[in-house]
Amino acid sequence: MKLDFRGRSMDIATYPFRFMRILGIAGTGGCETNECFLTLERVRQNDEQSWVREWVSTATKIEKLAEKANQAGQKEAARQAWLRASAYYQVAMFSLSPADQRLFEYLAHSRELFHKAASLSSPQVEIVSIPFGAAKLPAYFLSCGQPKAPTLLVVNGGDSTNEEMMHLIGFAAARHGWNCLVFEGPGQWSALQLNPGLTMTVEYEEPVKAVVDYLLQREDVDPEKIVLYGLSLSSLLGARAAAYEKRICACILNGGPVVDVNQAWEAVRPPWVKKTIPGVWDFLFGLLMKVNAQFAGLVNHFEWSFGVPSLRGVLDAFRPFNIRDLAPLIECPTLVLEGEAEYAQTDRATVMLSMRFLHDLKCPLTIHEFSIASDGWAASHCQIGAPECASRVIFDWLDKVVIKGEKLELGRFDNQLLDKYFHGKDLDELLESIHCSVI
Repeated sequence: MKLDFRGRSMDIATYPFRFMRILGIAGTGGCETNECFLTLERVRQNDEQSWVREWVSTATKIEKLAEKANQAGQKEAARQAWLRASAYYQVAMFSLSPADQRLFEYLAHSRELFHKAASLSSPQVEIVSIPFGAAKLPAYFLSCGQPKAPTLLVVNGGDSTNEEMMHLIGFAAARHGWNCLVFEGPGQWSALQLNPGLTMTVEYEEPVKAVVDYLLQREDVDPEKIVLYGLSLSSLLGARAAAYEKRICACILNGGPVVDVNQAWEAVRPPWVKKTIPGVWDFLFGLLMKVNAQFAGLVNHFEWSFGVPSLRGVLDAFRPFNIRDLAPLIECPTLVLEGEAEYAQTDRATVMLSMRFLHDLKCPLTIHEFSIASDGWAASHCQIGAPECASRVIFDWLDKVVIKGEKLELGRFDNQLLDKYFHGKDLDELLESIHCSVI
């Protein structure tokens, strides 16, 4: 299969984006580049079923290598191979419909293999179940090895998993002297599979409260230094949680923040859709799902996540997902990460909404932008393909603001990147009124 990385190839869920998503975790052992390229060579061009089959084939092969190494007492080789096999199963499952039992088979098996790798990790990755009403939220806790350390609490995005987030930020946290807990809440992959009926909700302050309650019971967690990290959809969910959960001492919002999901949807909805009557709309989008794996994958996932039977049901379920009025309630220092590709793929109204949210924040605010020219794939959605770039910014900021308690110098939000895509006196005036530090 040949991939085109030009133009809008940084769009979420396209084949180039999905390929970079797996390549990006090579640094933590989540993949091996040779295995990834060999798999890609076997995939038929734009053939989703071929994509699924070949990634499962690679996952199965590497899993066998892991079992063989483990039986021979080669524990490190087994750990590494289990990590890779786990990630390859996730690549395969991304676009599968919840009507396809392979989705649940690959998800469970990916989780099982990560658990095997976790048992051999040093420091060991703890497999945790956090009480949440009648449910148990799946989580991993990785200690940095200090008796009472600062802790990064990671809220998964709309389509990420605990296993992926351990690679994207968890292992880096431990290297930088931070504990890390990643969890899946209502509507997220393993949480929903393990707790049928625990569908997605906007009120994520509730599961975050349960996770903070758990962290405060641990002797290796500094109760005054619990930082929340939310990316993609959880830039909205995390902001909402930070607004209500005052035990969070700082907040990191990556990929937005998404302020109103319906507004964001309108930004990418083709103009012809807005002029189409509902019956025709449903028919045309049904056809689109058959020919566009990117679109089908997202719709399939969120139909399952919300427990609804159609795209129209997904859109209706997302209507409460906005945080327009919550900015003044966030009191803790906040870091916002934004990529240029996000600007390129949205519209002016969505950007204005995000900038107004930043303007309305009363807390100490820091902004960092990644540009396509200088940062490459770090400018994509949530730095997919370049997680080390995100880690460098995040842990530098945490060291200054949370560990050392520094007050960063305020300055003007430079609109140079935004100006490439959007213009207008109203936007310029809004940007000039945002008081923040820029790193």
